[in-house]
Formats: sequence, structure tokens, C-alpha cells
Amino acid sequence: MRRRIQQVRTTRRRQVITRGLLIAFVTVSLAACASSQPQARTPSAGPSPSLSTLGETPQQLAGGWQVVAAGNRVLDRARNAYVPLDLPPDAILDPTGRRHATGGGQLRIVELAGGKVTTVDRYLMLGFGFGLDPWSADGTRLVGTIDRKDPYAMGFAVVDATTGKVAEHWLPRGTYDCSLCTFVFTRDGKEVAMAIADRSLGEAAELVRSVQLFDAQTGKPTRSLPVKAMPQSPFAWSPDGRLVVAIPDQHKKENAQLVDTTTGEAKPFPHLAVWATADALLAESDDGVLTLRPDGTVVADASLTAPLHAPIVLGPPAA
Repeated sequence: MRRRIQQVRTTRRRQVITRGLLIAFVTVSLAACASSQPQARTPSAGPSPSLSTLGETPQQLAGGWQVVAAGNRVLDRARNAYVPLDLPPDAILDPTGRRHATGGGQLRIVELAGGKVTTVDRYLMLGFGFGLDPWSADGTRLVGTIDRKDPYAMGFAVVDATTGKVAEHWLPRGTYDCSLCTFVFTRDGKEVAMAIADRSLGEAAELVRSVQLFDAQTGKPTRSLPVKAMPQSPFAWSPDGRLVVAIPDQHKKENAQLVDTTTGEAKPFPHLAVWATADALLAESDDGVLTLRPDGTVVADASLTAPLHAPIVLGPPAA
């Protein structure tokens, strides 16, 4: 495991992380969740989706969500307008659009309004290089993997985005067999999730045997979920935590599943999406945003127009 983490760290340091951060959302009613699970990767037949455009004037999507960044434009909520802003190539914008983070060896957290910079002199392996969103849903914390050489240990650290304070949590050696050993917050921010490795296919795949959750404040293990797939962001979890959109093989991001977190029952889902509300989902598609039902049916398709363009970041309504 140590060698794997070191290999991942080396790979990540050499990569230029793309700026686009997908946060997509699916609209689903609780009643529909119980009776209408996705049956295939192809959306079910039905009425044609409503078409619209997302351009210079900010508009609301399902649940009041908005495009908070697109290309070199960022939403200024105070002015309700998109303003030009060239972020660093490896910047990871938080879901609220208030700040961004760069680096892992020396983490820098920058407030967009005022330019305040908080520097964290602690190496963290952020999961963004593997498609995971390291931010908490409210944009106040980051989670990353930490390790040390002597004596060897691995764990996770939670960083306060305002103060830069780091809380380190070390996991018992040999207790949890992880491969990528990356972490992501649950939707409520109370826990962080890590994939336990399924090594049945060796190095040919990054399969998941289960998902282990830890208390985000104390680092103590809380529960193990029979979910054979890894959530990619806090909003991958439904508001009630009963369902999650996740990836069974971290090498194949296109193969999303909708999984029951209690039973582990999984069904293919046509897009990598996360929940905006209890009864509706969003997903990035080409140069726009799709709104879907839990059966995978696309009910709305909003295309980006100038000055907005991909990559995009979606965010929740302002608190």
C-alpha cells in the first residue's frame, strides 16, 4: 500500500490537473426512489427534454443550483453576473464559488473576494487528480490523504479553509486495504468515505469491495457500506443518504451506478451525476448541463453560450 501511495503521489505531482470540476445533480422524488430505479444506461423513452441556454445572465437550475464557474468566468453572487477570472491551471474551485485551492505539497487556499491566501505547509494527496472532489459540500473544508515514512502510517487530514488548521487522523496499519487510498466527504460533512479495494482483477482495474466511513472530526471508523463503487463528491449522496451515484472501477469513469447504500443493490446510471435535491439530478454533457430523473431519463438540456464555456463548476444556492 505504501508503494502504491508513493506511486500515486509521484504521478500526481507530474500531472497538470484540469480545472474543470464536475458537480452534477439528479432530480428524484423519495417515492420514485423506492419504485423506479434506473434499468439501463440508455434513458427510458418519454417526452423530449426541454431545451434552454445558459449564457451571460445567471440562471437557476434544479434546486436553485447555478453554474458558478465556466471557462474563465466566475459567478459574482453579489452582482448576479459572470466576471472574468483566470484561475491557475490546477485550481480546484469550491462548490460555493467563494474560494479555490491549489497544490498538495504546499496547499494554498485563495478567497476570490479580497484575495486572502491561506497556506498549509503539509503534504496532502487531494483526490481531484482521480476525479474526486476534495471539498466539503459547504466549501469550508478540504480532505486529503496523508502518510509518513518512519514509522510508516497512512490516514487522512481535514483542513479548515478559513484558518488553514489541519486535523490529522491516522488509520491502524493493515486494518483497511485501500488501493488509491483517497477520501471524499459525505453530503452532510460529518464523515469521510474511502474505498476498500477489491483486488480480484489485480492491477487491471481499481474495483471496490466496500466503502468505509470515518468520523470527519475524530477519525474513528463509523460504518462500512456494502457499496461496491466509490462516490466522487459529497453531492453524489442523495439528501437522505439512502442512494449514491458512484464508480465501480476508478479506471472507467463513464461506468456510473446508482447504488442503495443499505443493501448494496446497484443499477447502471447513464451519467456521472450527483443529487441537487431529494427529487431531481444534474450532469455535465458536452458543453452543457442535463437534468435527469432517477430512471436516467433526461428531462432538461441546458447548453452553454458565450461567454460561458466548458469546463464548468456547479454550485448550490447561496447560504
